[in-house]
Amino acid sequence: GRQEVKLDMNSIENIIKGKRVLITGAGGSIGFELLKQSLTFNPSEIICLDTSEEKIYQIEQFIEGIQYSTIVKTVLGSVNKKNECEMVFSENHPQIVFHAAAYKHVNLSMNNPVSFIENNIFGTLNLVKCSLKHKCQKFLLISTDKAVRPINIMGLTKRVAELIVLGHNNKKDNETLFSVVRFGNVLNSRGSVIPIFRQQIKSGGPVTVTDP
Repeated sequence: GRQEVKLDMNSIENIIKGKRVLITGAGGSIGFELLKQSLTFNPSEIICLDTSEEKIYQIEQFIEGIQYSTIVKTVLGSVNKKNECEMVFSENHPQIVFHAAAYKHVNLSMNNPVSFIENNIFGTLNLVKCSLKHKCQKFLLISTDKAVRPINIMGLTKRVAELIVLGHNNKKDNETLFSVVRFGNVLNSRGSVIPIFRQQIKSGGPVTVTDP
């Protein structure tokens, strides 16, 4: 029931055109969409970072089927490994960072808190430090509405990630503009209810609606 947000395409183009863009979690639903939409604004390079071999392969298959002047590179690596982050930044010198890499499943977070803390919190901190060191222009964290008064480990780790990102805006000699955007439920994204419901219906049910 809400009106569609009209984007200022000229402003977006001014930010991205001709720049080197790093997308973390590039194989995920949001990361892959960021890749596709960024291509339309003609950046000079897009570096796609993901931990999944399968997703990196899918990105490379996608790249082979398109025609853009933008150079697209893929990197199989993890944001929570400092040496891999440093390698990506030192070799590619990204000017814009879209940080979409994160563990996001609420139930899994409650059973695997350490993994979520390492990935969502310390992975973000690694990227922030690299962005400052290599003087990136802009850093955008893709966060979640579950970071609002968090009641689970997933939301808590994303809220801490937000504080880390925004807390670096006032650092002395900081040349990077840090910002955060919160996404709610993204329709048909991996792990969201639509693919789950679709599979449940295909299997003959039941459909697990948890709330009246």
